Amino acid sequence: MKKLMVFVDNAYLVHEARRLGIKLSHKKLVNFLSNQAFIPYDITRAILYCSIDRSVPDDQIECMENLYDTINRFPNFEVKKFYLKLIYGDKGQIEKKVEKGVDVALATDLVAYAHLNAYDVAIVCSGDEDFIPCIEHVKNIGKEVYVASCEESSSVSLIDASLGWVSLTKNALQLGELYSQSYPNNYNRVFVRENTPVVAAVGVKGN
Repeated sequence: MKKLMVFVDNAYLVHEARRLGIKLSHKKLVNFLSNQAFIPYDITRAILYCSIDRSVPDDQIECMENLYDTINRFPNFEVKKFYLKLIYGDKGQIEKKVEKGVDVALATDLVAYAHLNAYDVAIVCSGDEDFIPCIEHVKNIGKEVYVASCEESSSVSLIDASLGWVSLTKNALQLGELYSQSYPNNYNRVFVRENTPVVAAVGVKGN
């Protein structure tokens, strides 16, 4: 069985789960990606790249830290934490919050673990086209890379760069428990490029 690593842009995932009305379960998502989304894989590690907002009240920061510490203790999970950069205005007010370090860390790990032969297959949970160069690189050294994202917020170029793509919108119930009825009814769809070793659950995406 091929070794799988999952690389999760957590801010993206949390935002999309909230939009879909889903109470996010990282365990459920990773189980879906490793066993159902494509074909079964041997999950070796799932890395979450998480941002913490230090401008919120201390009790909220503590709650967030405790959540990430709990996830970090799950089998095969690793949480990497980063702090939002706060941009202040002339009067000392916070004008902007910028996520720093997440994209670089995810891209670096994707390439580094490929060269360490830590995985045969990688699934990137993000919609950011900035990951295209590192995806192309690890494909060139013989690794399979797939993308899990929501089509409403994902770069088409990112999807095209991968060997296959699974819609998190159409698989909303695989992200966790339902908060509302806002998710589409036609979930459980996977689109995979032709001529790859991955078996599509429902549909096949041609080139």
